[in-house]
Amino acid sequence: MEKRFVAPLTEPEQQTLTSAYHHGEKRALRRRAHAILLSDQGHTINQISEILQVRRDAVSRWFKQWEVSGFDGLIDKPRSGRTPALDEHDHKRLQALVAEHPHQIRALQARFQEETGKSVATVTLRRALKKNGHSFKRIRHSLKPQRDETDFRKTQGLMKALHEQEDQGEHELYYFDESGFSQASSVPYAWSPIGKPWEVTAYSRSRRLNVLGFLSRAGKLVYHTTTETVTTETVIEAFDQFVIQKDPDTFAVVVLDNASMHRSKAFRRKRVEWMSQRVHLIYLSAYSPELNLIEILWRQMKYTWLPLSAYLSFERLREEVHRLLGGYGTDHAINFE
Repeated sequence: MEKRFVAPLTEPEQQTLTSAYHHGEKRALRRRAHAILLSDQGHTINQISEILQVRRDAVSRWFKQWEVSGFDGLIDKPRSGRTPALDEHDHKRLQALVAEHPHQIRALQARFQEETGKSVATVTLRRALKKNGHSFKRIRHSLKPQRDETDFRKTQGLMKALHEQEDQGEHELYYFDESGFSQASSVPYAWSPIGKPWEVTAYSRSRRLNVLGFLSRAGKLVYHTTTETVTTETVIEAFDQFVIQKDPDTFAVVVLDNASMHRSKAFRRKRVEWMSQRVHLIYLSAYSPELNLIEILWRQMKYTWLPLSAYLSFERLREEVHRLLGGYGTDHAINFE
């Protein structure tokens, strides 16, 4: 069989093909450019077919395309494809209808068919909604309508300033909050075989492990746990432990919400003592949980980090929560940048 090679490449052709081979956007173009370069180096069609793991006739076709059209012959031409199921008008109508039926895809499908006369599968509607910038997520409870927006913006500005001061080494900044873990808590989503969903025993009542934590953006976590009801005295005990563990030469700022336990007379009296030990407290604006970064830690633990086996017993749950808390900053961490 006669061996066939491409005509010797000029220097500009070699540069263009080499660039396409290394940086081409599509794999097909990179492979075709590689084939032409290999031929120029003396490799036979059979050898190129073996190297690239493609059919011999594919390599021959690339050679012909190169000889007839040069580099343009190696680029895939746009394909017409089939007519899209939804046109521009359909997409605009879908945008309006989804606001009326955000959680009922069947109702959305029926209304869309009624108005446009088009019978479209739900999978097509979901694909169209994603293309238009929508995602299917759990509906959230919101406290925004109850808060003072002006006060919220001021607190946002204060937090930004505190972050900048911390970055300059003026103080350490901690976010404080309480959270509870129980077998009756909401369990996370999980992948499972169709028809065989994961199951954990449903508990109407369960013991509760309460965690009081101080979290910094730098990866430090100081925490206090109890199975008793959290009271002002519990919170004061957690702050006293925090003060003991803190570097006495370091000035610490602790951000917390406006819970009644944080505003009680007993708690306010202790603030003077803590300030003398270089711990200053700052309250967030009311109804602004998104400004308290430790809320992110609670969500990660409950919905991502805790294994499903943690819910098999309360002792197992307590053990896993302590494992996560103790390993924060090494085994698990949150990037707040």
